Amino acid sequence: MESAGSFEDSAIYGTLRRALPESFAAFTKLRFEWYGCRGAFFHNDAHYDGVLFGVWSVVGPPREVVFPRIKRRLSADVGAIVVFDPYEPHGLLDPGSDLYRARDYEGSQPSLFLGFEVTLSLQVRDAFGVGPARGRGSMLSSRIAINPETGDFATSIA
Repeated sequence: MESAGSFEDSAIYGTLRRALPESFAAFTKLRFEWYGCRGAFFHNDAHYDGVLFGVWSVVGPPREVVFPRIKRRLSADVGAIVVFDPYEPHGLLDPGSDLYRARDYEGSQPSLFLGFEVTLSLQVRDAFGVGPARGRGSMLSSRIAINPETGDFATSIA
């Protein structure tokens, strides 16, 4: 098991685990990262392998985590926790926005998120409906180009 770095980190980790459903809180890794932004262009986090990725909104205005490929929008208001497949293209937008344009976020109030990972154990896979990895077929990866404004991506690897 990994260990938290400081007392403050341990306290934050404990608070996060209490906020998560018991069915997968035990599979939350002890390491976490802080993310600050004024919105985020569309991207994926394919470097997080074998986990679900989560963000807990700590400070900031109402925003939404937008998944254009699957046509989903999830609230990222303060206190919200969003857990998702890191390979799925996503962006952080103001409510109702469908495009990310950097100029729209210049000077806006920033958001602060605690990012964390949940190991894809059998229990977590069952809770989130995650099936086994496929051996063949098209897969989202870090090699897929994602349009930062729209979230659209190429269907072939360049």
